[in-house]
Amino acid sequence: MIGRALLAAIILIQLPWPIRAQAKAVRSPVISLPNGAISRIPSPDEKWILVFECPNNCSERKLWVEQRGMPGRRLVSEYERSLAISWAPNGSLFFVNDAYASNEARCYVVDPITLKTTDLAKVIETEDAGVRKFLNAGHSYLRVKRWINSHELLVVLYGHFDDPPPRGFTLQYRIDVNGGVRRVSSASGG
Repeated sequence: MIGRALLAAIILIQLPWPIRAQAKAVRSPVISLPNGAISRIPSPDEKWILVFECPNNCSERKLWVEQRGMPGRRLVSEYERSLAISWAPNGSLFFVNDAYASNEARCYVVDPITLKTTDLAKVIETEDAGVRKFLNAGHSYLRVKRWINSHELLVVLYGHFDDPPPRGFTLQYRIDVNGGVRRVSSASGG
């Protein structure tokens, strides 16, 4: 009996090259930072490079974007704590998970051309007004888990309320950067 992974690999190999290349490109790794004084993260299309600098024992944390073959670089933002970053499979956008406090984290999608930053908490709030109580909980972590494709993200909001009785929560959303938010699961405990 052939395992699922082996069967999927056999099917993928038999696909025509353009489809096979597209199928492989769907997964973009999520890179956790800091990873030393300097980290360089190229886009899948190799047009862009994110440069994360964390010198002096990480007393400064800056994220820059460079366009390959062009002089100079532009500052995306400065950060206080750890990040997780991933390029969209086509290299048109990237996300940043910013763990800016021990009890909070937020996530953003950034366009490397304009540096326009989209706050995913605000995007979710426009479609799901009930999410505010979870975003304002004592411990609230909104993070992108991964790119689904080049314009959709899987985002998780989890944490807990500090007031008794202790109640945890986890909500997952599918967000299309071209518009549209859909809650795909939710759970709470207590």
